[in-house]
Amino acid sequence: MPIDPITLEVVRNYLQRVSEEMEATVIRTAHSIAIYDSKDFVCGVLDSEPSLLSASLGTPIFPNALPYAVRTTYEIIGKEHLDPEDVIICNDPYYGGGTHGNDMVALYPVFLDGKLIAFTGFKGHVLDIGGSKPSGYYNNTTEIYQELFRIPPVKLYRKGELNEEVVRLILINNRLPDELMGDFRAMVAALKTGGKRIRDLVSKYSYAKFVEYTQELLNQSEKFARNKISRLPEGRYEGEYFLDGDGDDNQPISRRLKVNMKVLIKDGELTIDLSESSPQSRGPMNSAKANSISFAKFAYKSLVDPFSPVNDGTFRPLKVILKNGTIFDPVSPAPVALWIETAQGLIDLLFKVLSTAAPDKVRGSTFGSDVVNFIYGTDPRNKRFYVIVDTLQGGWGGNPDSDGATLYATSEGNSTYPMTEMLEANYPLLVHRWELIQDSCGAGKFRGGLGVRRDYEMLSSAHITACYDRHLYSPPWGVLGGGEASTNYLVINSKRGTSEEHTKITDYPLDRGDVISFRTGGGGGYGNPLERNTDDVLRDVLLGYISEVKARQDYGIVIDKNGTIVQEETRLLRESMRKKRS
Repeated sequence: MPIDPITLEVVRNYLQRVSEEMEATVIRTAHSIAIYDSKDFVCGVLDSEPSLLSASLGTPIFPNALPYAVRTTYEIIGKEHLDPEDVIICNDPYYGGGTHGNDMVALYPVFLDGKLIAFTGFKGHVLDIGGSKPSGYYNNTTEIYQELFRIPPVKLYRKGELNEEVVRLILINNRLPDELMGDFRAMVAALKTGGKRIRDLVSKYSYAKFVEYTQELLNQSEKFARNKISRLPEGRYEGEYFLDGDGDDNQPISRRLKVNMKVLIKDGELTIDLSESSPQSRGPMNSAKANSISFAKFAYKSLVDPFSPVNDGTFRPLKVILKNGTIFDPVSPAPVALWIETAQGLIDLLFKVLSTAAPDKVRGSTFGSDVVNFIYGTDPRNKRFYVIVDTLQGGWGGNPDSDGATLYATSEGNSTYPMTEMLEANYPLLVHRWELIQDSCGAGKFRGGLGVRRDYEMLSSAHITACYDRHLYSPPWGVLGGGEASTNYLVINSKRGTSEEHTKITDYPLDRGDVISFRTGGGGGYGNPLERNTDDVLRDVLLGYISEVKARQDYGIVIDKNGTIVQEETRLLRESMRKKRS
């Protein structure tokens, strides 16, 4: 019988609501602030193939890792060895996890009448999972064994019973076992809630109808994506940029790792080829294969179909080419702690590569790096060990019709930052400032967003690990004539009066009274700055976004001491700048 469009929409929206209900369950029950407040996780529904059917709005690179985790579960545990009420977990970047050790995957096989009909899935950041230092991010590792306690797919629950041996093995290798166990319980509660909803849906329509209608949803997404790709100019395109390196500031292992991207658009399909990127590095700036594919999918969807819900049908017209032994497909036990710094820029690079071919769909570069900071120590107020997961906002690039915003890095998606009051109440620090950085944006017809400065004073001794990139070799770039933006770095002002600037440091000691100043980069500009509306430039000056000096240098706008544009001097200066630019 033909597909009923009303039923199809009911199924489509039902699946999306299931993912969102799971997300709400996690937020209400998780123990770690990275999950319940920052929302560094995602929940999803998959069929048994496995294909992703829906996902919540959390961290946008995580949903694409869930099918990979299910396939790895089939390989290691065996599809035939899954039972009702099992819960599988994994975190190994090479065997099911995809990103890094602190990003935990949990899967719940959904059975009905003894038949495996679907999966519900979770992927999110837990505060600690072993490794040589707290945090899970390192700048000085040379093999993955230094970074995490590796967990391939294993059963956390067997037929509804907690697997005590596995739990003891994991918790004894964890610095924050209470928080981790609380997060495990939140994951399981959410997955089982989603599983019940899927059983209700299949019981109502039958399994045959469930398969028929979910396949139609995937087919529709595929057709929609192919239609979007067919509107792009066919051809081959290429571009590259360079990562700063893969070691601590004071002990660099290597420099100038190359990210090369070739794009082929033909016959309604799009190919992203990363095979000519640098060989895998000795340090941790490697991205495991599953993670690299997830980021490539994320970049592709941002270009082709950014607004529709996520499912695997959208990605059928995409082909990703990797080369084994490179930074995007390293060979175990290569370290992968800075996976996000390596793969983060793929979306910016795809827009750069296609900027002339599809100027209405691209933007200037974002600030690029995930600017991850981890502060950890023992709180003198309660004698408890703590870990702060601290990611910062920065500038996004100018768009074809608007200025760039100030947001989290692209991979952080729907994440939020804890309130200052919550930080100060939970951790021994004082927040001195949190402000936009003047002149940090790239100039353009539409300027980039501004970077952010945030200063913490430590109220007790601690350590910090910080991971920034896009500072030395490839500052946030503009497109179609737009200008570069400022870069990412941090400054540690010691109570002894010294000041040090860093981008990558591991386990750096902090004393009571030290002030850490985090500085993120801005977004690149879009289009020729001399085409920017003069009133918009004046507004930016009056709001403090840019200085009068930058208004003159980048835009040719002369502003007097009364805050008004000097029209004739501005006209002559802009004419001179246009001649030089041409």
